[in-house]
Amino acid sequence: MVQATWGAGEFTGNGIVRGVWTGADAKIQRCIALSKPFGYMHYIRGVGAEAEARFFAVNTVGYLHHGLPAVDWEAADNTAWGDTAYLDRFLSRYVRLTGVHPLVYVQQSAMASVAPVASRHDCGLWVAQYADDAPTGYQSHPWNEGAYACAMRQYSPHGRLPGYAGDLDLNVFYGDRAAWNKYVMHGA
Repeated sequence: MVQATWGAGEFTGNGIVRGVWTGADAKIQRCIALSKPFGYMHYIRGVGAEAEARFFAVNTVGYLHHGLPAVDWEAADNTAWGDTAYLDRFLSRYVRLTGVHPLVYVQQSAMASVAPVASRHDCGLWVAQYADDAPTGYQSHPWNEGAYACAMRQYSPHGRLPGYAGDLDLNVFYGDRAAWNKYVMHGA
């Protein structure tokens, strides 16, 4: 999963230029070259739900029906945090523009308020919940697995994998390649 866009084009910094991470396409093209499934994300910043949905759709149109779209809904740098009506408007607009229902990334503690909105738009949940903050490797069955239903689970922000020097977010997708491809083409 590659973070591709932020907000509606108003943000520049840390490799992000006018809301687009300049390194995203290289990561995605590498996945394509290796025939690996990939996803791409939009970080909601709370600067206008319809404008953000349009910005995400326009700036990732080349990945549509090739990778799995996801929406990052969290508190940091998001002035709309807690306003699930904002998320509702974003998802409605994005689905109308693309015909695809993205995964919605959310921390487990906010899952109860976000799940009904995601469900209303036939979007799967990608839930972040960590056992601790310690570095870890790949786990096929992470801590607290099965405590709630979700399409994908992020279980560490400090993942370590061979061949990469640094932290990676580690996730488990609860499905096979056919299930992943269903999300890529249409959504949940």
